[in-house]
Amino acid sequence: MTPGSVRLGNMPHNLATALYKLVYGNARMRDSEELRRVEGVRAFFVNDPSRAWNEIRELSQIDRDVSGTIDYYELMELHQKEVRLGASHKLMELFTTHPNMLKRIKHLSTLNV
Repeated sequence: MTPGSVRLGNMPHNLATALYKLVYGNARMRDSEELRRVEGVRAFFVNDPSRAWNEIRELSQIDRDVSGTIDYYELMELHQKEVRLGASHKLMELFTTHPNMLKRIKHLSTLNV
C-alpha cells in the first residue's frame, strides 16, 4: 500500500482497514501445523503469520468501536500519537521481511487528504 494508492483515489482509512483485515485473517492460523505449512511462502504474505496475534493486539487499540475497521477518526487519532516499539519489536524488525503493521498504518495516517 503506497502513496500511489491514495493518489489513485483510495482513502487511507480504507487501506488501513484492508491491512487490519489481512492481519486478522493470518491470526486465524493459530495451529503450529498450519504455520509450518506456510513457512516456505510466508515472505509473500503482507505480514508474518507467526506474529499476527501480537499485531492484532496492537491494532485492536486503534479500533476503538470494535467494528473490525479503522475509520477516518480512528486513523486521525493514531496520527496524533507517537508509535513506539519495544526493544523486542525493534530487534524483530531487523531480522524480518515484514515491517510492523502498526507502523505501516501510522504511515497511512500521514497520507490523509
